[in-house]
Amino acid sequence: MTRVQPIARIRASLQAHREFVTILVLALAFRLFAILVFRPGGYLGEMSDFGYYRLLLSFTNQGYYPLIDFWVEYPPVFPWLMVGLYRLSLLIPAWSEPGTWFYLLLSTVLALAEAGSLVVFYGIARRLHDPRQAVRLTWIYTALLVPVLTLFVGFDGLALLFLLWAVLLTLDQRAVGSGIAAGLGFMTKLVPIAAAPASLQHMKQRAQRIKYLAAISLTLLLIALPFLLTGPDYLFQSLKSPVVRSTWETVWALVDGYYSYGVAGGWDRFDPAMAGAAQHPTRLPWWLITVGFGLFYLALYTRRVNWADMRRAVAFTALTQNLLTLYFKGYSPQFLVMLLPFLILLIPGWRGIAYALLLSFINLVEYPIYFLLLPEEHWLLAGTVLLRTLILVVVSVEYAAQVYDWRISDRRWQQLAAGVALLVALLGIGGAVFGFQAYARAQYTNSPHQPAMDLVTEQATPGTSLVTDEQLTYEQLYPFLHKRFRVRLLETYSHLPPWESRLADLAAQASGQVWVYAPAESPLHAWMADHYPSIASHELDGWLLSGWDTR
Repeated sequence: MTRVQPIARIRASLQAHREFVTILVLALAFRLFAILVFRPGGYLGEMSDFGYYRLLLSFTNQGYYPLIDFWVEYPPVFPWLMVGLYRLSLLIPAWSEPGTWFYLLLSTVLALAEAGSLVVFYGIARRLHDPRQAVRLTWIYTALLVPVLTLFVGFDGLALLFLLWAVLLTLDQRAVGSGIAAGLGFMTKLVPIAAAPASLQHMKQRAQRIKYLAAISLTLLLIALPFLLTGPDYLFQSLKSPVVRSTWETVWALVDGYYSYGVAGGWDRFDPAMAGAAQHPTRLPWWLITVGFGLFYLALYTRRVNWADMRRAVAFTALTQNLLTLYFKGYSPQFLVMLLPFLILLIPGWRGIAYALLLSFINLVEYPIYFLLLPEEHWLLAGTVLLRTLILVVVSVEYAAQVYDWRISDRRWQQLAAGVALLVALLGIGGAVFGFQAYARAQYTNSPHQPAMDLVTEQATPGTSLVTDEQLTYEQLYPFLHKRFRVRLLETYSHLPPWESRLADLAAQASGQVWVYAPAESPLHAWMADHYPSIASHELDGWLLSGWDTR
């Protein structure tokens, strides 16, 4: 009888939450399947930290381990999770693509962590909304791209699990569990400690608060203890790395005139002093900024609030997370995964979806478009940083309104969201035009065929036919020359109708000139030489640009 009861409870729970179980199964299956066939960056290029993780873990092959023998820019939980996965991957015969099994194992663990986050997200949604709305919000969150993309990019999804878990346990007044989750989150990526201020206030009894603080402290101590015993320098330097690092991809970085990605520290991993070493100087009085944010946050925290209200506790956690993001020296696109759940949970209807989609769009413009396609167009990064900052400020005000019960009509919030969306749309259209022009200029400058395109533009008559015999070359020439010339492809080695007759027809229909751009040994040049007088010939690194008078 005692065996049947747990099974019956599980069945009853699955039946009661069958819609959510459907979401969970589909979401997890999609992500596990995607791990096998997706590659971050798509057609544009690589956009993942996984290769960097594997490089760090390669030290273990020589007997050196993170936070014992060398520093890393992360607290202990994630590096040592990776150590276990990396050593396990070495037991599997290597695939032709280096690191395949480590990447698959790591992504699988992160997919399971995201499934856990989805369970916790649903639990929080049910405490803030009715069951039907909780299911709807879970569907919406599951459909967002950034959480999926993060599976292939970094480990922020693991930190998110601990943050949401700490919030859920706080709502249920489970002080010890919430403290443990917050401690694990802090020792994974520091920022999940954002749950702590609201958690302390939401606990109803003083004894619960003491238990909460004790659980956090004991969790931190137990995780840190092995590294304190083996060599505390590496641990301390790694924990302070986010504080002493240079600015990147934030308003602070724009003030510093820095337009690249974040770098953790110096090159020597075995020198603790190099952890978080600044890569560029700052113009900012960072101590003053820190004091300003600290006083502002203290003023918010000490205001009169009905902390017993679940929605206010979650909204203050979201506000804390936003303020930390605005305060931090740096921002990386995968950080967005820490912000999205609160948008969907707290901002109703299409407004929350709009903010989530706008932030996701800005993320993709920042990376991969800026960093991979247009790294010299600093205005593009500046635009994404400023727009992201604007949205975070607006959303922070909306969270604050929920915490402090400001009487602002839903219509006003909708108008504000519509204004922000319109601004992003207008700037996006303008940015797309200028960005495409910048992209075209960059591709023209970097093209191996630029000398030939310059010559034919200078010397050939507009409307002239330009012929090549290679598909790839045709595709590279056409975007730049099709408005001025009739760019044609005649493959001399295909099973199409004889190229000679097609070239003769093209020459007969030409306006007086035909130009050929092909490898020097191409029969196109020889055929034209047999039939028409030459007007130009330029040798270009094994290629020949030849012009012919067809009058």
